[in-house]
Amino acid sequence: MAGEVFKLEASVTGRPLPSLVWTKEGKELVDTAKLEIKTSDFNTTLINKESLRRDGGVFTLTASNPGGFAKFTFNVKVLDRPGPPDSLTVTDVAAEKCVLNWLHPTHDGGAKIEYFIIQRRETSRLAWTNVATDLQANRFKVTKLLKGNEYIFRVMAVNKYGVGEPLESEPVICANPYVPSDPPQQPEVTTITKDSMVVCWERPEHDGGSRINTYIIERRDKTGLRWVKCNKRTVTDLRFKVSGLTPGHEYEFRVFAENNAGLSQPSPSSPFYKAVDTIFQPGPPGNPRVLDTSKSSITLAWNKPVYDGGSEITGYIVETCLPEEDEWTIHTPKKGWTAMSFTITNLKENQDKLSEMQVARDPCDRPGKPEAVIVTRNKVTLRWTKPEYDAGVKITGYVVEKKEGSGRWMKASFTNIIETEFVVTGLTEDQTYDQPSDSTGAITAKDEVDPPKIDLEAKYSQAVVVNADDTFRLEASISGKPVPTVHWLKEGHAITEAARLEIKNTDFTACIVVKEAIRVDGGQYTLLVKNVGGEKSVNINVKVLDRPGPPEGPISIYGVTKEKCSISWKPPLQDGGSDVSHYIVERRETSRLVWTVVEPKVQTLNLKITKLLPGNEYIFRVITLDRPGKGIVVRAGGSMRICIPFKGRPTPEVSWAKEDGELPSKVQIETGEDYTQLSIDICDKYDAGKYILNLENSAGTKSAFVSVKVLDTPGAPLNLTVKDITRQSVTLTWEPPLIDGGARIKNFLVEKRESTRKVYSNVDNKCTKTSYRITGLTEGTIYYFRVLAENEFGVGQPAETEDCVKTSEPPLSVGKVTLTGVTKTTASLSWEKPDHDGGSRIMGYYIEMQPVGSEEWVVATTTKICEGTVTGLSAGHEYLLRVSAFNEKGKSDPRALAAPVTAKDVTIEPRFKMRFNTYSLPCGDDLKIDISVLGHPVPKVEWKKDGQALKETTRLNVTSTPSSTKLCIKDANREDSGKYTVTATSSVGTATEEITVIILDKPGPPTGPVKIEEVSSNYVSLSWEPPQYTGGCQINNYIVEKRDTTTTAWQIVSATIARTTIKVTKLKTGVEYQFRVSAENRYGKSSAILSDAVIAQYPFSEPAAPGTPIISAATKDNMVVEWKAPTNNGGSPILGYHLERKEKNIKDCIRVDGGHFVLKLVNVGGVKMIPVNVKVLDRPGPP
Repeated sequence: MAGEVFKLEASVTGRPLPSLVWTKEGKELVDTAKLEIKTSDFNTTLINKESLRRDGGVFTLTASNPGGFAKFTFNVKVLDRPGPPDSLTVTDVAAEKCVLNWLHPTHDGGAKIEYFIIQRRETSRLAWTNVATDLQANRFKVTKLLKGNEYIFRVMAVNKYGVGEPLESEPVICANPYVPSDPPQQPEVTTITKDSMVVCWERPEHDGGSRINTYIIERRDKTGLRWVKCNKRTVTDLRFKVSGLTPGHEYEFRVFAENNAGLSQPSPSSPFYKAVDTIFQPGPPGNPRVLDTSKSSITLAWNKPVYDGGSEITGYIVETCLPEEDEWTIHTPKKGWTAMSFTITNLKENQDKLSEMQVARDPCDRPGKPEAVIVTRNKVTLRWTKPEYDAGVKITGYVVEKKEGSGRWMKASFTNIIETEFVVTGLTEDQTYDQPSDSTGAITAKDEVDPPKIDLEAKYSQAVVVNADDTFRLEASISGKPVPTVHWLKEGHAITEAARLEIKNTDFTACIVVKEAIRVDGGQYTLLVKNVGGEKSVNINVKVLDRPGPPEGPISIYGVTKEKCSISWKPPLQDGGSDVSHYIVERRETSRLVWTVVEPKVQTLNLKITKLLPGNEYIFRVITLDRPGKGIVVRAGGSMRICIPFKGRPTPEVSWAKEDGELPSKVQIETGEDYTQLSIDICDKYDAGKYILNLENSAGTKSAFVSVKVLDTPGAPLNLTVKDITRQSVTLTWEPPLIDGGARIKNFLVEKRESTRKVYSNVDNKCTKTSYRITGLTEGTIYYFRVLAENEFGVGQPAETEDCVKTSEPPLSVGKVTLTGVTKTTASLSWEKPDHDGGSRIMGYYIEMQPVGSEEWVVATTTKICEGTVTGLSAGHEYLLRVSAFNEKGKSDPRALAAPVTAKDVTIEPRFKMRFNTYSLPCGDDLKIDISVLGHPVPKVEWKKDGQALKETTRLNVTSTPSSTKLCIKDANREDSGKYTVTATSSVGTATEEITVIILDKPGPPTGPVKIEEVSSNYVSLSWEPPQYTGGCQINNYIVEKRDTTTTAWQIVSATIARTTIKVTKLKTGVEYQFRVSAENRYGKSSAILSDAVIAQYPFSEPAAPGTPIISAATKDNMVVEWKAPTNNGGSPILGYHLERKEKNIKDCIRVDGGHFVLKLVNVGGVKMIPVNVKVLDRPGPP
């Protein structure tokens, strides 16, 4: 044990005497004040005093001499409290929670770790607070922390010896790792009807570090001022159908994104849209067909479109097109053709024609994923949900397809399916099938066997109590494969339908309905379901509350004499849901109609009747009564009878009272000589309670009571109050109703109503507590709230708030406070508006001051704008200043100026506090440049563009204050782009800043002209210069088009040209063309520039003839010939000349004129050499 002494002893032998060494975990031990080693020749002892946990471990004794060595190991465990846990880490830190993780201690103190203790403290405090005191796990989620506080956590292990040493964490600041997201993009409206619109939007650029949980869509009527929330459920899609609009009204929309940090700022508002039915393009005509043809005409017919687009069809258009062409020709009149047949004339014989009629519209959404609810060997029952969006067109039916294994899709339905359920038949056993839509996944056609199951609601675990004459329903969900058969039984006998009893069973539910219940309808009902997999049954007990039935007869009469007789009977078969109190026996002579009470309170099943008249004939009857004092149960709307017999001499005075107040006015009391009866014909919840009967005569008094329970809906909850009001939430608290309707309160319904509406809307219909925090309210809106209790008989009366509640709170603190000016007697401040006004209009701002050294803040001035001046300061003194906003809910937290202010005259050189130096925005958006201006005295601000002073117009406006300057340009266009200069000038100096404005738009046209660089018979090379205005971003490509000058139709040559040159090929020789070029960037396509017309042909012709040749020199065997070049080279450089000669006297050829000649042909395509042999026939030459 810790604190005790332990000894380790050993005897040692050896020759020569061995040397002894004690070690612990590899380290040699030596004598200390705490540890002592005693060694003799043959013994050694290790003594450890005041043992601690860390003193335990492995001790080794080593004995060695020249003959060798020997070792002995001692394992020592010191029983103590455990050591500190290992590796304490803090993860998943948020504003109100974090998660701690740690490992078991290295030293468990020699006993099992039983549990851990977790404590926390704020770094600003010294006291530790328990978080968990009996924790078995090594991980714990700490909650209910304060946002922004810094905490230190520590963990201690506990064993049977006590609490161990703590392990502390590093300090942790509780803050969310995320912020509200950016606002969504500006919403657009797609589908519009007279009472609904489909709103679409884009996701926020940044989600704030947390997933978007939902979107909040709001609308505003153009005739109103308030924004109204449109969606009650969670919206995660980027579109939402807003319904319930007023026809003819115009609406604008905005969207909020909500993540774990809360709501974002609203998106930019959409344009106003008018709620009217939109006329869409009609659907395509149905079944177009050819009725007749001739060599020059075709007669067509068609059916009306299934969908007329919301407007009557006014006409049809018939077009034709040759198969090899893309151009369609209209044959019907310009106003359209109203009939549903048409003859196309003036056609060429044997010419193929195409005709087409189409309409374009948004497709509807896909149906929901089909679910195979019943599968057998040759059929499958499918069920699916309707498409969420029908594209504005009524769904006229569904088509079901199937696919066997890896085969192709085939129709499984050959008729139009109207419902969302279909049985696919004719399947092959053990074959795997798929379905289209969102596929069911593979389904194997085989008889599945699943034993039947019954899903019964919890309320049937107790007896079902109903009032007589009421209708009750018993139902349960069933399942099983194949579909089980359903059987209803009562007291073991099968139930069949009757006038008051209806059986409503389906494949998936079992239901029985009993109308106008009577006492015999009570008892035990059994639901039995069977299939080949087995059977399942459940019992349901039903109790019908009614007056008790008559005693079971017949009445037995015995012991008859002339003055007396005895009668007996059996108890009633139905007691009416309550124990029998007693019986009333009455008699009547057969000659009379009036019944006389013989005995008003008989508690046995027999009675001896005396004082009969001899010879008279009597009839007897017995009446059953419920037990008084133990209570009567009656259903709301039913009747109640409390009949109590009494005795007393003299006859007592009878009085009835109700414990919690006066008797209701509808109570009827009837009193006889020996009985009294209290009756209420139509009971409600307020008739429940304890009814007291008081009897009094001269002999004394007697009281009895009957407790009445009326089964009804509960009363209104009590003490409904509203507290913790913020701009988006309130907390309601209440107490349960005094009247519970005779049944346990299951839950409460919480509802809200805006003051401008008359109808309450549901907030939560399953609240089980007596308080509820309502969130997601519209700030600044006036609300009423109400709470209703619900029991098994229905929803009770509401408790409503007496006064209206406005969802607002004191505003947030103002933004940054800036000192804009100071003199020896004044100080001027400006500040930013609070991020939120608390849901109520800010009424003004307080500027408070405190002289340095004083502890009292004094309101120096009040202002309604975001700037103000404190006067009456003492020169040379220092002051602290702060600003608070206030509204009808109160004052915000103050925001102080960062440093004290000394009251003295100061000068500050002008300067600007720039957020950006470059602004980019799409064409058509508003440009707003807001710049803070610093300086004292207040500088004068001047704006220039491209060196010229700005002139204010209806679009351009410059606003300057002592602390800022703002440039606003509405509907900015490309002329507004450029360099802007803002200058601030005062007596102290000058400051200048340059701002670049880029308007993002489609580019200007390319810079012309379009140059024709080269022309040939089948191609033309073009070039141009980039646009002078690029639209504020890079040119993505150029689009080049061509047209034959004999037509007006342009054809795209290329839409993806990245350079400013192109070679247009595949032109027809001799055809005249014109070209046009346009530029395109991410914002659109520019206008085009045109080229001159150009003919596709060779760029040259035959040259003109050279000049007349001149002999400039001659010898006996050669001559030098000269000539002038042609006056026209035909558009191509001269490649060469052909020189021919002819002898003047050569007329008749002689033998020597023959020989080998070469014919040389030259053109731009090359040179061709043709050899020619010439032989002159002549007389032979000399020998």
